[in-house]
Amino acid sequence: MHINSRSRLGALALALGSTKAMAVDVNAGDYTALPAGTNIAAWYQQYSHSDRFNADGGADSTRQTSLKSNISILRLIHFMDIGGITVDPQILLPFGHVYDARIGGQSLGSASGMADPIVGATFWLVNQPSAGVSGRYFGITPLLYLPWGSYDRHDAVNLGENRFKGDLQLGWVEPLWGRFSMELYGDAVVYGHNDDAGSGRQTLKQDPTYQLQGNLRYDFNPTQRVALGYSASTGGKQYLDGDYTGQKTEVQQVRLEFQQMVGQRVQLSAQLTHDVRTVGGFQEDAGINLRALLVF
Repeated sequence: MHINSRSRLGALALALGSTKAMAVDVNAGDYTALPAGTNIAAWYQQYSHSDRFNADGGADSTRQTSLKSNISILRLIHFMDIGGITVDPQILLPFGHVYDARIGGQSLGSASGMADPIVGATFWLVNQPSAGVSGRYFGITPLLYLPWGSYDRHDAVNLGENRFKGDLQLGWVEPLWGRFSMELYGDAVVYGHNDDAGSGRQTLKQDPTYQLQGNLRYDFNPTQRVALGYSASTGGKQYLDGDYTGQKTEVQQVRLEFQQMVGQRVQLSAQLTHDVRTVGGFQEDAGINLRALLVF
């Protein structure tokens, strides 16, 4: 892939952020409604490595191409009852390091610091914890990304996106047979404008992204489960001053997750991810997502 100049990729930071964090990805059991008054503090540690870049309409770049990230997220959740409906207001605070970003041997630099915080809440319209091994749940989760992360238009790689984003997520959990259950999630993400993109205070706009996520889950017992997951997203074309950049959010990914309770209040989770297809961005070769969750 031929790159004309560093400024040619001035908006790449947004491609990195929106492609790898299009929506709030779910872990198995995330749509379990806990009793009102329960609090959760969760720590996520996410590592990913990419060695392939695709610009929409062009050939893949694999020679001297890479992107690595090491991201931490602190997530705080409180469960409460509003008019007989369980609601969990929450905040996610991501930060970390993106490094070794290269396309065709051209270095794009690195970035570290805070990413954009996320606030939101799930509203459970169906809450049947006694149904099957998993319970039966249906929830609606509006999420808002706040443009407070680290951002510099002169850098090709940023953790912040300098724009608001809204994500409406729907989640459905349904027992199947025995210890198996199904989890289905749908997201629609809309993007505000970044009026300080590129090398000359250009405006970056982006089409909505649509994502479907699913888990086939097996609970060995109340403290131990495994889930095989799949995610597919589409849309998200980016335009810089009206010109299509070749970046969008078309990604298909497979996932494998294991969760284990330690005592009554701590859950540990490990998830492996791999992109099987990416158009218009970096393709993740391998991702490792670790989570420690405290219930109090």
